[in-house]
Amino acid sequence: MSKVRPLIRRILITAAMIIVLFLLQGTVFSRLTLGNAAPNCLLILISFAGFTRGRKEGMIVGFFSGLLMDLFFGSWFGMYALIYMYIGFINGFFRKVFFGDDMKLPLLFIGVSDLMYGYIIYFFLFFTRQRTDVLFYTLNIIMPEAVYSILLAVILYVPLLLIYNWLGKTDQRSTKSFV
Repeated sequence: MSKVRPLIRRILITAAMIIVLFLLQGTVFSRLTLGNAAPNCLLILISFAGFTRGRKEGMIVGFFSGLLMDLFFGSWFGMYALIYMYIGFINGFFRKVFFGDDMKLPLLFIGVSDLMYGYIIYFFLFFTRQRTDVLFYTLNIIMPEAVYSILLAVILYVPLLLIYNWLGKTDQRSTKSFV
């Protein structure tokens, strides 16, 4: 019983973070655009889950975040789930080099993840429809979104780090009391 409680707590808190960031991304930040681009709040969470908790949790958070995006905004069902899942998985490879007190590397991961996401979306939603002006899309959508996401990640970094550290400590306490 004591092993199940931290898992349920982690699932509920992660689900709440996904929902809150999804709502912020779809409401508040869709109105506060910079250069025709809004930050990708869910991508920040997915990247953060990947490099703080590993590939498995990055994939799970990415899949469910993408599923939520697919339900509300997707033109091809499963596309966002697959893209976000792979981004979470790739960020999970960098768990070994993540140090909570250094913000530069996570911001770099988030920026690169946003660029990857932008080019994948460009390919599937625009290039396949013969809209081949990649330079226009890069300068007006991909780059502003990546910069805006990095700026938002600076603000969200400390709260996300505190939440994930707290969840990690409660997991460790529960396994120590169980053994």
